[in-house]
Amino acid sequence: MSRFILPLLTALALLAACATPQERCIRQGATEQTRLLGEIKVTEGNIARGYAIHRQTLPETVFYRCRRIHDGKVVGYYPCPETIYRTIETPVPIVVAEERKKLRGLKDALPGAQDRAAEAAAQCRLHYPE
Repeated sequence: MSRFILPLLTALALLAACATPQERCIRQGATEQTRLLGEIKVTEGNIARGYAIHRQTLPETVFYRCRRIHDGKVVGYYPCPETIYRTIETPVPIVVAEERKKLRGLKDALPGAQDRAAEAAAQCRLHYPE
């Protein structure tokens, strides 16, 4: 799931920078609904596969050859370190019955979150008319 969170947060941050106050307010009011929908999708995927996927991002230092330039001429080379990030995915065993129970709980919580998001959106439209 963490593989999806970072891009989602990045996209939201970029959108928030361009969004109107009303749009930001509506999006903030829908965070619980958005979270539940994401968890439902992940849990359904786990059930369909029969296992979960643990994602871990690890830093790794790689070295490149950089040129040393003096008076416009290459006078040598030196190692240039750069940190890159790799994501490792590892299958994790699950108890499908427990995942189904979790999925039912998430789906049961969704209508309430949708109602709260709709109520928050209505309040945002009142506070921040466009």
